[in-house]
Amino acid sequence: MEKHTLFNLIDEKQLDRHVQTLTQWDRLSGEKEAEQAADYIAEQLKQYEIQYECHQFDGYFSDPIQGQVTVISPENFNIRAKARSYSLHCPEGIKGDVFYDIYSEKPDSGMHPGDRYTNLKGKIVVSWNYYEDYVKKIESAGTVGLIHIWPSPEKVIHEETVGTVWGTPTIENADQLTKIPVVGITYDDGIHLIKQIQKEDIKVILKTEIQTGIKRVSLPMAAIPGNTDQYILISGHYDSWHKGATDNAGGNALLLELARIFSSMSGKLTRGIKFAWWPGHSNGRYAGSAWYCDQFWHEINENCIAHINVDFPGTKGGINVLPRSSSIEDRSLLDDIILYFTGKKPNHFAFLPRGADQSFWGTNIPLHFQLKYEPNEVDKLYQTPGGNWWWHTEEDSYDKVDLELLARDSKIHTSLVLELCNLDVLPLNLIDFVKNSSRIIGDIDRCSDEQFDFTPVYKMLDRLSEKVTALSKKERVKVEDYNRLLKTVGGTLNRLMFSCSSKYEFDNTFPFQPFPGLSKAKNIFSSSVSPEEFLFTITYFVRQRNRIVNEVKDLCLIIDDYLRSN
Repeated sequence: MEKHTLFNLIDEKQLDRHVQTLTQWDRLSGEKEAEQAADYIAEQLKQYEIQYECHQFDGYFSDPIQGQVTVISPENFNIRAKARSYSLHCPEGIKGDVFYDIYSEKPDSGMHPGDRYTNLKGKIVVSWNYYEDYVKKIESAGTVGLIHIWPSPEKVIHEETVGTVWGTPTIENADQLTKIPVVGITYDDGIHLIKQIQKEDIKVILKTEIQTGIKRVSLPMAAIPGNTDQYILISGHYDSWHKGATDNAGGNALLLELARIFSSMSGKLTRGIKFAWWPGHSNGRYAGSAWYCDQFWHEINENCIAHINVDFPGTKGGINVLPRSSSIEDRSLLDDIILYFTGKKPNHFAFLPRGADQSFWGTNIPLHFQLKYEPNEVDKLYQTPGGNWWWHTEEDSYDKVDLELLARDSKIHTSLVLELCNLDVLPLNLIDFVKNSSRIIGDIDRCSDEQFDFTPVYKMLDRLSEKVTALSKKERVKVEDYNRLLKTVGGTLNRLMFSCSSKYEFDNTFPFQPFPGLSKAKNIFSSSVSPEEFLFTITYFVRQRNRIVNEVKDLCLIIDDYLRSN
């Protein structure tokens, strides 16, 4: 079946039906209405006569119920607030003096007074920063609570999380869970609070109500077999904050529609397709995709050649499509597809973020994608992932979905999936990836103390560059063997660039920079941090350097074996 025939099968009415049905429910993982959504997805797959199953598992979830900030001195007034998922359950409240962290106004460059965090001991901190690494840092310094100000002026308060652990905690990392109450407030209320703090000392009572514990959830899966064991995994979370029309009922509808139209291709594709609707994205820190990776690690490691995550398609105003990936693919793959359906070539590229159910860095998947949908620059008014004020709020309702854009985004994904299913050779550009890796590591090196020695990394990347260049010139006698090599090499390089843990574990949820193990050295100088912090950082750096050098060395040996035997 030709691509254009498949595109013509995309049915806007079917997409609309799915979105309308799913947005009648508040889909918080483990709750009744989320399970109704999972049942609906499974029922549609049954009607389409597609092979499916619905896994069930126990996970650790954190549901924020309410937050409250009451200023009690020198005057008394309340500030609207929302508790953050995975913050401390503190319904009786914590009373304390407020401290404004002025250094949170700008990204942390590592250049700040040595007593920045010691000044926060015993205080309830007001800050523009709520990222998990910051929360743990101020918690370790003795902060007793955090009030986070949203950085753009929308009137709504967004749901968010301060969970530090990826997926369900283990006995090794459960102690890393956040131990202070955290709430979010609006920009306007934050500015008002800062002005009050700058005039006089303020005391507040900070209350949070959180329900955190074990819940059983459902994970619908569907499979369309190909002519080989290899497959593409395409996924999106079905749980949401509130009705979650754009985040992510539109994505759920897109997956259902792709499952329907590709069902006619069963047995006709070179590679198969697996569809997954994840629970636990919002209140479980990617618990669904992490559980699936744990349970099916060997199968994914052996046969999955691409993971496409779908989030926010069909959002009103999302007229521009931005390619996001691990950057290892041939750049023209996404650029050409986006150009065809939008009429314009993407003007920039972004790495995949630390989030969005990217739970598969340890499984040798060579290709990872997640498209982003954005308004024009002039219309980017809000600091949310899609630039939309309603993100993660009660206002993310059916009227925020643009069905024409949802149909367009469905066609884009149809084209991408079909390409990946039938391409003879996996579309990896190893030469450019290695070159880009050297540039990124060079940037980290230039922004760190000279005692961080990157020389062994440079030498090993130069050696790898020679090997992948030789590989590119080698005639491909057996395409199957060549693709197997690309899966191993590409999957390993992705893991090194996007994670710092083992193949079998998940990194924490802290903000991401490429080569996260090495990037811990960025902006760390012996003159700007304590001797203890410098020692701890350089010790960690050396271990991460050893990891990268040894794994790249192993890849060079694997490529040598292939070149000799083919």
